[in-house]
Formats: sequence, structure tokens, C-alpha cells
Amino acid sequence: MLNLCICDDDPNDAARVQELAGDFIQKHPEFPLAIEAFSSPCDLLEHMDTEGAFDLCLLDILMPQMEGLELARAIRARHRAAEIIFLTSSPEFALDAFDVEACGYLVKPVEQEKFSRTLLSAAQHLTRPENRSLLLKVKGCLRRIPFQELVMVESFNHERVCTLADGSKAVTSDTLISLMERLSIDPRFFSPHRAYIINLDHITALSTDNVLLSNGQRVPVSRANLPALKQAYIEYLF
Repeated sequence: MLNLCICDDDPNDAARVQELAGDFIQKHPEFPLAIEAFSSPCDLLEHMDTEGAFDLCLLDILMPQMEGLELARAIRARHRAAEIIFLTSSPEFALDAFDVEACGYLVKPVEQEKFSRTLLSAAQHLTRPENRSLLLKVKGCLRRIPFQELVMVESFNHERVCTLADGSKAVTSDTLISLMERLSIDPRFFSPHRAYIINLDHITALSTDNVLLSNGQRVPVSRANLPALKQAYIEYLF
């Protein structure tokens, strides 16, 4: 599921974009979208600060409270990997859109074919394995961790400790089950024991009762999970 936001102070334009996004979902069920619309940039940023970031942002450029380019910079500060598409009645800001690494610039009235093509490209980019990430609630804020940097997750004293490739740790109250559900879209992640999730990409040795990870830590493997772990590891490697 990709989270998409629309920010446009014109309710008619916002409704049109929602309609186009709905058509996209019907034509591309492989990219399910959760859509939220905002008429104010401030409301959008407040939502991101309290509820979490969006993967795809469709932004009007000319708005009274805050221009779309300024809004895009604020979004980038909160979520570096977001895909931003500008919607505007004027092509004059197209070059400025490159400054915030926008992936699309659509002139109103937005044509369905161009909209669908631009949104499809953005969705495909977001779902590439190297771009996947995990959004965690950490100490009253939200932190996005790229899958490739996550070495392991350990359930410890009612908290989940996520160890990253650089040795740092992120502690969250999210359950291990919910984390595994979100990580399961990537074949790199496996739960060898009821208290752990590991990244197969960081395995350096595998024995009958534990795995050695790249950070030097050994993680136990339950007897029941050993055959499935071996199979998953072989399939991942080859």
C-alpha cells in the first residue's frame, strides 16, 4: 500500500485529481493507494508530523498559505524519498520543480493519460527493492529506515530493537508481528525465532541452531523454522 496525498486549495481541482487517482487504482491494482486530500499546506504538514509521511505527493503550486515549491521543500525535510508531482495552471515553474527533485509536472486541466503515466512511473520507482523502507514510531516521532540498512529486529522487554548496518539502534513499540507483516513484501526478511526478524542479506554463517549476522551478533533459530530458513536463504542467494 502506497500513501498518496493531494494538496490543492481549489476543491474542484482536488476532486478531479482524486477521480484520476481512483481510475489509476482500477487500472493498476498492483499499486494500491490510500488517498488523503488537503486544502491547506499547513494541514498536510501537521498530518505528516503527527500521523506519518506520504509516499506520493500531488501538489498544487499556487496556494495562498504556502506555495507548492516551499511545501515540497518542507516535505523533503520530513521524507527524503517521497515522490512529488506538481499540478499547476501555468508551466512557468517547471524549471523550479527540478530544485526539489519532482518526478512530474502536470499542467491543468490534467489529462488522464499523462496523469496515469506519471503516477505509474512514480509508483514503480517507489516499489523497487532498493527504495523500500520501513516507517517506525520512535520516541514520539516517526523514522523511516531503508530496508537495506535494517540488519535485525529483536523483541525485548515489550519493545522492538531495530539494529542498523551502521551499528545504531531504533527502539519502537510496534509489535514484531506488525513489523514482519510490513517487511514481508521483501524476500530478504525472515523470522527464525519468535523474538527475532533478520535480514538475509546480512547473514554471514548459518548453523543448525543460530545465524551469524554481519554485525557479529548470533541470532537463535528454532528447530521448527530451520528448514524454511535454509530454503528462504538459498532462494534469496540464487
